[in-house]
Amino acid sequence: MNEDRKRWELAGGKFLTAVAISALFLCNNNAMAAPTALGSSLGITEQLQNQSVSGIVTDANGEPVIGASIVEKGTANGCITDVDGRFTLDVKPGAVLKISFVGFQTSELKATRNMRVVLKEDSELLDEVVVVGYGSQKKVNLTGAVANVDVQEAIASRPVTDIAKALQGITPGLSITTNVGGIGVDSNIKLRGATGSLSATEGTSPLILVDNVEVPSLSLVNPDDIASISVLKDAASASIYGTRAAWGVVLITTKTGKKNDKPRVSYSNNFSWSTPTVMPQVAKSYEGAQAMLLAAKRNGASTVSSIGYNVDELAVEKMREWYDTYGGMSQDELGEMQLGRDFEERGGKYYFYRQFDPLDMFMKDWTPQQKHNLSVSGGSDKTTYNISLGYLNQKGILKVNTDEYDRYNFNANVNTQIRDWWSVRANVMFSRSTKSEPYQYTSGYTDVWYYLLRWPSFYPYADYQGTPFRSAMTEISQANRESLTNNFTRVNLGTTINPIKDLAINFDYTFALLNDYQKRNGGEVSGWDMFNSSNPLTYNSSFYGATHNRVVERSRYTMSNTFKAYATYEKAFAQKHNLKVMVGMDAETREKIGHSSDRRTLVNFDKPEINLAIGDQYVDGTTYHNDFAAAGFFGRVNYDYMGKYLLEVNARYDGSSKFPSGDQWALFPSVSAGWRLSEEAFMKWAKPVLSDFKVRGSWGTIGNQDVAANSFLSVMSVNKSSGWVIDGKQMPYIGVPSVVSPSLTWERVTTIDVGFDARFFNNALGVSFDWYQRTTSDMHSPGETLPSTFGSTTMPKVNSGELQGRGFELAIDYNKQFACGLGLTARATLSKIREKITKYNNPNKNIYGNYEGKIIGEIWGYETDRLFQYEDCYQDADGKWFIDTNKVPSQALYETGAFKYGPGDVKYKDLDGDGEITYGEQTLEDHGDLKRIGNTLPNFEYGFSVALTYKDFDFSTFFQGIGSRDVWAVGQTGIPGFMPGEGWLEHQMDYWTPENTDAFYPTPTSHSWINNGQNFLRQTRYLQNMSYLRCKNITLGYTVPEKWMKAMTFTSGRIYVSAENVFEFDHTNIPVDPETTEKAAASNGEYKFGKSYPFMRTISFGVQLTF
Repeated sequence: MNEDRKRWELAGGKFLTAVAISALFLCNNNAMAAPTALGSSLGITEQLQNQSVSGIVTDANGEPVIGASIVEKGTANGCITDVDGRFTLDVKPGAVLKISFVGFQTSELKATRNMRVVLKEDSELLDEVVVVGYGSQKKVNLTGAVANVDVQEAIASRPVTDIAKALQGITPGLSITTNVGGIGVDSNIKLRGATGSLSATEGTSPLILVDNVEVPSLSLVNPDDIASISVLKDAASASIYGTRAAWGVVLITTKTGKKNDKPRVSYSNNFSWSTPTVMPQVAKSYEGAQAMLLAAKRNGASTVSSIGYNVDELAVEKMREWYDTYGGMSQDELGEMQLGRDFEERGGKYYFYRQFDPLDMFMKDWTPQQKHNLSVSGGSDKTTYNISLGYLNQKGILKVNTDEYDRYNFNANVNTQIRDWWSVRANVMFSRSTKSEPYQYTSGYTDVWYYLLRWPSFYPYADYQGTPFRSAMTEISQANRESLTNNFTRVNLGTTINPIKDLAINFDYTFALLNDYQKRNGGEVSGWDMFNSSNPLTYNSSFYGATHNRVVERSRYTMSNTFKAYATYEKAFAQKHNLKVMVGMDAETREKIGHSSDRRTLVNFDKPEINLAIGDQYVDGTTYHNDFAAAGFFGRVNYDYMGKYLLEVNARYDGSSKFPSGDQWALFPSVSAGWRLSEEAFMKWAKPVLSDFKVRGSWGTIGNQDVAANSFLSVMSVNKSSGWVIDGKQMPYIGVPSVVSPSLTWERVTTIDVGFDARFFNNALGVSFDWYQRTTSDMHSPGETLPSTFGSTTMPKVNSGELQGRGFELAIDYNKQFACGLGLTARATLSKIREKITKYNNPNKNIYGNYEGKIIGEIWGYETDRLFQYEDCYQDADGKWFIDTNKVPSQALYETGAFKYGPGDVKYKDLDGDGEITYGEQTLEDHGDLKRIGNTLPNFEYGFSVALTYKDFDFSTFFQGIGSRDVWAVGQTGIPGFMPGEGWLEHQMDYWTPENTDAFYPTPTSHSWINNGQNFLRQTRYLQNMSYLRCKNITLGYTVPEKWMKAMTFTSGRIYVSAENVFEFDHTNIPVDPETTEKAAASNGEYKFGKSYPFMRTISFGVQLTF
């Protein structure tokens, strides 16, 4: 199923891409040929009536405009200017020519025989404004590393439900990942790296601001409400926000009304259907059972027993017979389990033969989703307003009792001019989301997806005598529901005062309340107890007993108050000197409260409420109360001389309650400068090609408050189970106080950024490049080892560590309007970063710990040679095979009493040439045959898009990918025989046998929950290369002609079809989505790698209407 779907989508995706590229080239050729082809398409009489016009197109400086579009208005007849800016075209008498080029104002002129056209520069590009901290700046004057996201391209034209996912691959340096698939799942957002500091609990997650105020999650924001997005990457641009912006800032502004704009009503919708990309498949019953037996035989066993099923050679044969006889029948045709046909009892043990495909049985092929947005905006000469509503509904992929996600959004803002010098504004933002799913009887990584792929395909998923066997789907179908509801309310009041010309004073107050309410309605699950190894036909009325016969309610509140005041003064002197000064302050308080209640023994499973339970009551560890406060004083000075020489200086005096008294405040300065070389007289020679060229550089430092909890506070652990019993009660105990160095203080994040921005061919082609180095100094790291007489074995942390990240970012864009009416926009991004520990106190330099010189994410392992063959081995008198150490290096270090290397096992390379495979002391100085074999972080990330417009049609496609991300896949998906008595997967059936010596996998072996041993020591052969190139989106739209819409009382309308995650190219040799990052959802979460909620492909259609 996965392979057929993938082949279909791959072929379809390639076809659509080929059509788009072919259209581009065909249209380009037509445009070039139009002047000469005209004669062949008209009659002789018409040719005689036409007139030939020629001319030259230049800019205001007299430089030729190459590639300008010349079109006879009202026709498709046109051409483009040559390298000298000249053109020739046959047109009808009295024709009007439409001359256009990117970066210039379109001009319409009556055709004459000899024309000289001077295009005026479109000031829109030069005046393009980018939102920055506490204000905005012209894009051409930016000196910091600031990226402006094209919202129309990234969000408005795509049917996205999550802003973060829409930003994936759009901005270089901004990395978006999602651990697993699913509905209502938040994405991970990182900026310029993944770690930043070994103390950072959130890694390099940037500060997310919506209308200049922090929001807890981007999933709370309706994408349709967004007007602009800016990404502040370096310290010079982000330091104005202080310590919470140590890893950068994502600035989002929402839509507002426009002055003197009549009321405008907009409605849009999207209906979509999603299907899984790729998932592992359980092997056929007899094939998986055979692999089980082969693994068991290596341990001297002839049978396999696990939970309620058993496997022997006879069972394998009967599975094969069952498959040959009934394998072509559906589960509905087969009906209930039949004793004798589908399973049997032999010698007091139960053997199951019937084959099931749990994913096919319980997973939908397609699942629906719908989205609706409605907004009203407008304004008078004094007041503007915008009101919007949004609704999103997503349904899960399971056929039975599936999960569901609903989100409601409301956003309203109004701005009114009270006096010429005084305006007031108000904004209300409300978001409510509810994720509902079946009650989870298991926790952590052992969810339904884990269990559906855990057991072999002969595991019984059908009823017997009207009663189901215990399984993940039995639990799902009988489960009550649990839900998590998020309510986020934010109210903002602000005012702007202009006491004198060029001075604006702003005051803003924001109150925000986030409430997370979880309700878990437990119950009981009954059926045949398949986990009963003695008799799986034992009926159990409550598999989980009283533990889950309960109702749980949890509430978490986060209340924040934020006040901001800042003044901006802007002045130009002598038309040469431009000065902009901003000073201000902000303060925030935040309080978090959490409570949890749990009561057992429900009176009525259909009405699970705390008041309707009669058993024991509990309060668990999610109950808490803490608060936080921060404040800062900041200032910024911008100066430029004639738009050529640019300078910006920032400073912030920042305070945070996370630091100890007496060390809560620190000063963080930054500076950046730029030089627009293209404005210099000595660069005039480049003008026909070079439109704008600016070099820039920045330096800045910010404090980092995202450090481990209680870093500055000595705490003592409390445990109620000490093992000491007095008067029949176990006594609690209090642990040794943690040791905190009195000199421990802020970590500092310092960034150096050097780059350039260039535009060519009258702004048609743009290139932006940044090289940066971000250094986290004074990083919290272990100090000197204390003597045992001190009383604590833990080394106190001191400010002695340092971590450095170096990388580059490249962005290219191209805009072109062809004479035939085809418009082309192309964009590409590329980024790379590597983070390295440059200072760290670890004298031993153990390769699996942190040490000076370590590249973050590195994987150590062995280099694989091949699989052992018979010629590498010898056979003893008992017929057992062993490797011949006279021919190959010894691997005895990893052998056990039951496991000896032999034919079909993995042969590792002896890199140090000592005749045996060892790991030495596992240090940098002595690591035996180990070496760095990969890195868990991407080597580089990239994306590119192409958008085409022709008349009323628009087409766009977007690709995103990463290069060389390595994963050592553990658990059942990555290691055959990880749990040898449980399910083997279809992709693992290519294993070594005497008849299949060229197999990919070694001979079946029991690894007994070990993910780094025997045939699967970390090694190059089975290291997964998770790099990929994915077509993230293809959209085809049609804008209905205005006259048609007006006839229906609409202003405008567009219909579109779209597809997300259309196809991909990857290098994995296991069936998992290449975007999968799930490694540690719980203590053993890495074991569920590949066995989690699937990533989805989506097809959709929608309409966008304006009244």
